[in-house]
Amino acid sequence: MATLVFPALNRLAVEYRDAAARRGETIVAAASVHDPQMERTFGHLFILPYVYDTAFGEALTGLVKSRGIRRIYAPVASVHAFLQSYIASQALPVELVGESPIAAVVTAYRDVLERASRARRFAAACAGESALIAGELEIAAILKHAADIYGESNEEKLAAMIALFAEAPKGDVVEIGSLMGRSAFVLQFLAQRYGIGPVLSVDPLSPSASFQHEIPGDVQRTMDDQWDYDLLRKAFVINMLPTARGQFNYLRMTSEEGFKVYSARREIRTDEFAEVRYAGKIAVIHIDGNHDYRFVKQDCDLWVPAIVPNGWLILDDYVWAHGDGPYRAGNALLERRTDVRRAFLCGKALFVQFS
Repeated sequence: MATLVFPALNRLAVEYRDAAARRGETIVAAASVHDPQMERTFGHLFILPYVYDTAFGEALTGLVKSRGIRRIYAPVASVHAFLQSYIASQALPVELVGESPIAAVVTAYRDVLERASRARRFAAACAGESALIAGELEIAAILKHAADIYGESNEEKLAAMIALFAEAPKGDVVEIGSLMGRSAFVLQFLAQRYGIGPVLSVDPLSPSASFQHEIPGDVQRTMDDQWDYDLLRKAFVINMLPTARGQFNYLRMTSEEGFKVYSARREIRTDEFAEVRYAGKIAVIHIDGNHDYRFVKQDCDLWVPAIVPNGWLILDDYVWAHGDGPYRAGNALLERRTDVRRAFLCGKALFVQFS
């Protein structure tokens, strides 16, 4: 049994081929125009007449029989619509798989709007009565673009972040540990939306700094084996560039080194994001670096004292399956600070506001 990808001329066609290869599915690629790049990508490319050509039906039937085709994937909406009708009218012994590309897009946007509506209600419940929560379309934009960036911040956590920014004070927004930038993107969007202040990411993005001694060895080795750190650094910049707008920069160093730089000077310059000036006082900090207890404690000891009154700490993975470093550090912080105004758990993260 084989699947015909027709027309094999766009990114959706290549994505289907890649997924089919993982499933062990045989692919036959065809198009109505010769595309050398697609021919190289698929290793072959059969030419069929255009669907409105009178010779199309005979050519399609011949290809189906000769190549044992039982399914057709059509990544172009007009062709999908034509084949849906044609297969039924001709009783062709094949199945048209997948939605029309247009239908898939419509479904995806309806879904993100429904999720945004739920997230907005959740954010409103988390925030104070006077907080002006971002609109549903803004939240939908956050959820959609965040989902395109690899990361583990779930939508419950993002909704809580939306809530706290609606009443956050002015100041810098800092993140310790950004990976590819999912949460950094959300912090950046919200900081600009509410005029809070510039965002600074601190992450060495190196295997030595990322190595965590307190998690099971098999988990650590699996993580180490999968990352290409050079690509990771480039991916982070790619994800952050479109919305930086002169209000975002990064320090490619450890949290301890980054704090020394942040404390010593107000301007941070990089080739990708030019120069950004910081206030030296933190309105919101998201700590999501190395999860070993000693590093989480160090992050809190260094950075939390710089939080301004009514500012927020987001301590990620306070509840974590692979260790208790954030949990222990978070509890110690709650025990020794007498100025905790609010503290709650959401999306595995601990949210703390200081009065």
